Order: sequence, then C-alpha cells, then structure tokens
Amino acid sequence: MHQYWGSKAFAAILLFLGMGSFGLAQDSDLKKDIEELKQSQQAIRKDLTEIKALLSKLIPQAAPQVNVKGMEFDIGNNSIRGSNSAKLILIEFTDYQ
Repeated sequence: MHQYWGSKAFAAILLFLGMGSFGLAQDSDLKKDIEELKQSQQAIRKDLTEIKALLSKLIPQAAPQVNVKGMEFDIGNNSIRGSNSAKLILIEFTDYQ
C-alpha cells in the first residue's frame, strides 16, 4: 500500500510539473499572439494614413470663405422679384448640369 501512495504521489508530481510547462507554453503563445496583433494594428494604421493621403488628393478641398460684406454686385439685366430699393438682395447661383 505504501508503494501505491508513492506512485500516486509521483504521478501527481509529474502532472504538476507537466501543467507548469504547459502553462509556460500557453504564456509564450499568448505573448506571441499579442505581438502579432500589435504588428497587425501598426500595418492597419499605416494603411489608413496612406488612404487618407490619397483621399485628400482626390477630394477637392472646400473653397475658402469670402467676406462679401459691403461688396456690390452687378446683376445685369437678370430678372428680379420684389422692390428695386430693398436693403437686402438674395442672389441664387444655380447650375443645372
């Protein structure tokens, strides 16, 4: 019976040592996976930066705002609605293309 407990203890020690090395293997695999994810994120960030640069070249930038306060416009012989002496004239520019 003493030998039975000895073999059980020996088996338990081997199992414990085996689990410890298994845990270390999992830890190194986890670190490897994390490092791969970090590299993937860096690659994605680089791609996004390149895409933004390409889009900024393709999409025209908004026209700068022009201050028209106090400026006079000649509307020529175009039709108007309302009073000719109005203090405010609304001019609509349209493009039907």
